[in-house]
Amino acid sequence: MKTDNERLSILVLVFGLLLGAYARFLPALTVGFPVSDGGLFYAMVKALQSNHYVLPAFVEYNGALIPFAYPPFGFYITGLVSDLFNISLIEVFRWLPAIGSVAFTIAFFPLASAILKSTLKGSFATVFFTLLPRSISFYIMGGGITRVFGTLFLILTLYSTYKLFTTPFKKYIWLTILFGSGVVLSHPEAALHTIFLCLVLWIFFGRSITGIKNALLVALGVTVLTAPFFLFVISQHGIQPYQSAAQTGFLSPLAWLAIITGSFSDEKFVTLISALALLGLVMALAKKDFLLVVMLFVPAFVDPRSASTMSLISWVMLAAIGFTDIIIPGLYALQNGFQNIQDVEVNWFDYFNKTPAIKIALTGLIFYTFFGLILSDQVYPQVSLSPSDRDAMDWAANNIPQQSRFVILTGDTETFTDAVSEWFPVLGKSVSVATVQGYEWLPEKIFQTKMDNYYALQPCMNKTFTCVEQWAIQTGNQFDYLLISQNDLSNNENPALQNPLLASLLDSSTYQMVYQKADVAIFKHKLP
Repeated sequence: MKTDNERLSILVLVFGLLLGAYARFLPALTVGFPVSDGGLFYAMVKALQSNHYVLPAFVEYNGALIPFAYPPFGFYITGLVSDLFNISLIEVFRWLPAIGSVAFTIAFFPLASAILKSTLKGSFATVFFTLLPRSISFYIMGGGITRVFGTLFLILTLYSTYKLFTTPFKKYIWLTILFGSGVVLSHPEAALHTIFLCLVLWIFFGRSITGIKNALLVALGVTVLTAPFFLFVISQHGIQPYQSAAQTGFLSPLAWLAIITGSFSDEKFVTLISALALLGLVMALAKKDFLLVVMLFVPAFVDPRSASTMSLISWVMLAAIGFTDIIIPGLYALQNGFQNIQDVEVNWFDYFNKTPAIKIALTGLIFYTFFGLILSDQVYPQVSLSPSDRDAMDWAANNIPQQSRFVILTGDTETFTDAVSEWFPVLGKSVSVATVQGYEWLPEKIFQTKMDNYYALQPCMNKTFTCVEQWAIQTGNQFDYLLISQNDLSNNENPALQNPLLASLLDSSTYQMVYQKADVAIFKHKLP
């Protein structure tokens, strides 16, 4: 029978998880389409389906043959869900990332409870985790079909690894092999972080003959289970795709600064959870309990691009320590005096019932963070395809010769959030000459060239068409059509007055507007 403490902890946990689930499904509901990215992965799932789920050597995307070297677990699950349940693939891309994101927040609870040795602290850590924007961004997007599985298996692997090194049960060897293989076959960055975080757990808990033996058995098991995929890829392409992809991590020696400041959690308003985490960090250092401290900083040195999400795992556990070990006893002492202060885990229910300030602090913290999370959700419609974007791509697919070459201008300052550029090759059935996605798997550093070309092109949105033509000459990217997607086109009766690029195109004899609706216009480039 559950104690009052356990029932209250579960209530807090379930309530927080429900709020987090709402925030994860809201963007997909609002956008009405897969959130932000996913075009390349959509093409990969379609290729897998067309090949009857036999792994193809290449996927055709944006006029190029891309080696099918990306770990395929998420692609198989996405395709099978679509086929088995007769659901549109677009709808699976829309909803599966949100579902997977909810799943890994639930899986976080046993991990946090085990490491913190407290279901109460595990509940708080999980609630903090599910309500921070960083635990949502990049997961609920269309491309999240791989990221959510990578993170789910990462969390499960860390849990089973911790139990493997701290308990005598042999079942954790098999679970760690299974979950570890899932990470490797789901997401490359998650796999890299998993290796190093598990190494940290071994250093803290597994330095014994038994620990070494179990670690070697896990490494062997994961290698055996994942080898068929990698042997297939290497037999087709060698190791070149992985060498190329490894050069796109955007390493920075200053990545750890975001960890120190707590800015990586992306909290809105006052960063209350990060403040709690800093308190927990101080307490951990004072007690010389360095596990969470090391887990906090290791990801920044392993792969800075995805370090923020990985560091969040220990960050919210530190926040739970700050709240339970400092804030709760402090509020109780302020109201009831310093006598009778005992272990929070034992007296949690009494502390909560006898101290209105604790009830107010906990309720306020949860809702304050939740409202910040909902505010963060407002950005997703801005970085996703609008209905007019989708209509324009549908029109292009049905009215323009396939594989025509397009220059796409959105004015976006970040290629990885430019949904128009990524989805156009799939929905418009033509080539976007400046799209970056997919080229990270190709040789000769073509990815960096594509990145440079993309960032050189987008400032042309605020100039005349001469800028675009000079860009085409300098980069060797000739084009047949030009697509402009910008909100300003629908904000007034004469958008040309507000947009110099549009005005110059309308006045030019070498460009002909062939489509315009709301905030999207398409021009045909009439070669002399």
